[in-house]
Amino acid sequence: MIMKNMKRIGVLLISMCLCVGAWARGERQTVVFDVDIHCQGCITKIEKNIAFERGVKDMECSLEDKTVTIVFDPSKTSVEQLQAAFAKINKTAKVHQEQTEEQSADVDAQSGASEVR
Repeated sequence: MIMKNMKRIGVLLISMCLCVGAWARGERQTVVFDVDIHCQGCITKIEKNIAFERGVKDMECSLEDKTVTIVFDPSKTSVEQLQAAFAKINKTAKVHQEQTEEQSADVDAQSGASEVR
């Protein structure tokens, strides 16, 4: 009887490790949106709707900066799909300017191009 329980516990532990390993390998991407946020009610509306969009893993809203930072799985959603989700709740979401500049710099670095000022 003890051996059967030990075997079950072993199988359970192995399956848990496999699940955690699959989760850890999941690719994640972060995007920062500038969103017209006026009050805590706007944040509540965003949290209740956008957090449950497919692929969204984490989200942080800033009333002070009027930004929404979203961590998502790019195999399940995209920046454009997230922007469409904001549009459904009558909010415009534009990719934060600093993030756009960082992405351009990353592309330039990867291609070997240099920035001329």
